[in-house]
Amino acid sequence: MSRPRPGASSTLALSRRWAQLVVVGSAIGFLASMILTIDRIKLLTDPATNLVCDISPFVTCGPVMASRAGALLGFPNPLLGIAGFALAGTTGMVVLAGGQLARWYLACFQVGTLLAVVFITWLQTQSLYVIGALCIWCMCVWVVTIPIFVVTAGQTLSKGVFGPGLRRAGEAIANWQVAIVVIWYLVVVTAIALRFYREFALTWFGIAL
Repeated sequence: MSRPRPGASSTLALSRRWAQLVVVGSAIGFLASMILTIDRIKLLTDPATNLVCDISPFVTCGPVMASRAGALLGFPNPLLGIAGFALAGTTGMVVLAGGQLARWYLACFQVGTLLAVVFITWLQTQSLYVIGALCIWCMCVWVVTIPIFVVTAGQTLSKGVFGPGLRRAGEAIANWQVAIVVIWYLVVVTAIALRFYREFALTWFGIAL
């Protein structure tokens, strides 16, 4: 009788820590997306309305949401966030409840997180170098999407979802996931600081550079 190949099971059990991160991160992202959607409706009904996130000329949600980048597919981007984070949060809850996920589902979930992180990276460049404004709720979405992608990559690759050849890469990501996320955050923060250091200095310290 032949033994089953290692990793040949059609379902996999993921760690509870991964599930906890996904649930908490998705809850934050879902809330931020909901607020963005509500604010977008407010702007449609009254373009002159003042939003809670309109803190300064360069920390303001209105110009970001009203831009072409704010509705890339023809509808407001936050609707993608609502759907995506709802799905991700449900996935995490399934794992917390003791469920296992099919390999095909994990592969699709990983591809989805990859598309999400590529999308927010593009939105970051648009906010910094095209629109010239920062949206607080958008940045909340950035903050949670990055670790969800990194930790998910460590889980799926190390468990052989995309084949045994990527297991070692997945294990390396899993071992260094905190450092990867921190470095990623530092790169984004540095880009923001380099782009808006004059505005920050003038607004917070009254110094014109």
